[in-house]
Amino acid sequence: MATSSEGVWRVSSCLPKAYSGVLNYMTNLLHGIDRLFDLFFRLMKPLPALAVLTVFAILTAAFSLVIVRWTSNQKAIRKIKDSIGAHVLEVRLFSDQPRVVLRAYVGLLRSLSGYLLCALPPALVLTLPLLLIFGQLEDRFENSPVTPGFDFLVSASLGSGDSLPDVALRLPPDLYQTAPAVRIAPEREIDWRIQAKRSGVFDLHLVLQGQEISKRVVVGSDASSIAPRRVVGNVLQQIMSPSEPPLPHGGSVQQIQIQYPARLFDVGPWRVGWIAPYVVLTIIAALLLRKPLHAEI
Repeated sequence: MATSSEGVWRVSSCLPKAYSGVLNYMTNLLHGIDRLFDLFFRLMKPLPALAVLTVFAILTAAFSLVIVRWTSNQKAIRKIKDSIGAHVLEVRLFSDQPRVVLRAYVGLLRSLSGYLLCALPPALVLTLPLLLIFGQLEDRFENSPVTPGFDFLVSASLGSGDSLPDVALRLPPDLYQTAPAVRIAPEREIDWRIQAKRSGVFDLHLVLQGQEISKRVVVGSDASSIAPRRVVGNVLQQIMSPSEPPLPHGGSVQQIQIQYPARLFDVGPWRVGWIAPYVVLTIIAALLLRKPLHAEI
């Protein structure tokens, strides 16, 4: 008969295998979702990037409203919103009567608490789908591809040790190194300056201690998603950066990073990243679509 300590050891020894299985399942699932998004982006390739972002903002808003309608008590939300409006009006009309105003503020807080409780179920249901969408859009709108003929950096972060191991970078024929590797011992980092001859999607390979790890590089092409880094991952990391699998646990390499230029959108006089226009467009679309979709928010 096994002792309790043996039982704990058996359970704990199974955890890495179970976690690895979950991670592999997530990798396969996210790879399928990534291919689906690739299809969408190929269909919308003729459109400007901001127009594509607008389409996804509208789809996100419509999807979120449908989930809100199905998973929340719409009648309760409608009553709570009426109650909130009544309490706000009460504060304005009886501002010279402190007791009435205090009672109105207490009622307003109760109504807001009830609204948050009604909003909790759809928020929980929407968390994972919105993270999946956010990860896909992050890989496609956060960075621009490397420009052919211009240098970019490849960085490798290594695990703990007494000294930096010998690391080689194996490049495809269309990529070449323009400067010697720079070794930063205190940060356990090695940097290479690389240049591409032509546009395309290439795989470079990091070779050390009998281990070979690949990293995808997108040059001068908007056809593919762009993952700037590959790290030792977990499930959340997989969701937020789905276009490449994470690095294996227990290896010497902790991260491989490509220095991509940031993608900026011209919005009036400003140049901004993708998140701000996406959030604003999603909110506007939700406000416009709530009545056609019969959703109280």
